Amino acid sequence: MKKVSVPSLLLMIILVAFPQISETIYTPSLPDISKALHVSNNEVQLTLSVYFAGFALGVFFIGWLSDIIGRRPAMLFGIVVYGAGSFLCFIANSIEVLLLSRFIQAFGASAGSVVTQTILRESVEG
Repeated sequence: MKKVSVPSLLLMIILVAFPQISETIYTPSLPDISKALHVSNNEVQLTLSVYFAGFALGVFFIGWLSDIIGRRPAMLFGIVVYGAGSFLCFIANSIEVLLLSRFIQAFGASAGSVVTQTILRESVEG
């Protein structure tokens, strides 16, 4: 078994938990988003479904990408995509833009989960 330093372990814990923390922080704001965009609560709740779809596709794609370009570049790619999606969420002025932005955000966030789990799996022999 390879040794993993404490700062690296702490970073991996944060990266694995980040997508779920991000979703948990977002959920209470749904009524306010509904009012701001002048749409129904049902339409805003679609952002949760789109987030999970983006996350699922991201796990598949970024896992595949990390096998090709390496773990670190794939993680950095995911962080950049997540940041771009978050910025687009911030400036979204319609439900359509918000839905697309949430998909992009989740796609990037999936890197933290899939790449970290892959690194941990590769750190253990047996």
